[in-house]
Amino acid sequence: MGKYAEFDFHLHTLWSYDAVTPVEDYFRLASERNIKTIAITDHHIVDAWSDVKAAGEKYPDVAYIAGAELTVRTPFGSMDMVCLNMPEKPEGDLSKVLDMYHTWQREYGAALSRSLTLGGYPFTDKDRYELLARYREQRCIDLQGTTHVQGHLIVDYLLNEKKYFADKTAYGEFFAQHTLPPYPDYSVVIPAVKKAGALVFIAHPTRYFLRDDINRMDTLREMLQLDGIECAHNSVPDELTPFYREYCLKHKLLSTAGSDCHSLEGHKYRFCPEHEIGVHNGIAAWRDEIAERVKVYNK
Repeated sequence: MGKYAEFDFHLHTLWSYDAVTPVEDYFRLASERNIKTIAITDHHIVDAWSDVKAAGEKYPDVAYIAGAELTVRTPFGSMDMVCLNMPEKPEGDLSKVLDMYHTWQREYGAALSRSLTLGGYPFTDKDRYELLARYREQRCIDLQGTTHVQGHLIVDYLLNEKKYFADKTAYGEFFAQHTLPPYPDYSVVIPAVKKAGALVFIAHPTRYFLRDDINRMDTLREMLQLDGIECAHNSVPDELTPFYREYCLKHKLLSTAGSDCHSLEGHKYRFCPEHEIGVHNGIAAWRDEIAERVKVYNK
């Protein structure tokens, strides 16, 4: 395989609260790098859809799948699910679930501001809005409201600009004493996603699987009604990719892969620079297996 894989099914755009990449930039780079199929998988939302459709028309050589990355609460902690084949117009239970995520993003941000302010570290909703406006487009804020802030940026702001905490340890100890709104529960989210016809993949699973704990993998596969596993991601050690792939084959699951890109080189806010579009060790056959189960645009 060359530097870039033929597909990337894990990409975050400026519509994600913690990313800054315009949708069109992913399509442009996919075209330049011969990445034949991509999926936009923004955190918790499908708000990028109109941008995706427009970019797809401009770059007809790039096929794409509608997706989202939904984080769910489970008995084992929060976990990220890459959901592929999301409907263009979510309805019914899925629409309600996506509304829950929009509400959660605002409530989480508000709770964070409230906890800091009550703890003697003023960080008002206005402060949070101004921090978001440094890196988020106004149209995103207008639609989603004053959400929570990208993790590294808010830590830098509170430690280095406000000088509220001496270091990350002190910051972590402060929030260990406060309860913030939990993610929507898997028991509500997963059935709604699957009822809408989308496929559910557990994202960057090494930590969730305790590396290679088969019992844990079996439990999560059944509990989360998994359709597949993100077998290739830069957080997945090379030796685990074939192990996860074999597990998928044994249990008739699909395998996916993605870069988890959030920003591009040269942007003022270079979030998650270790993730570069098209860079992972997944193989084209996985894309083809998924393509048989989902709607592929520009095919």
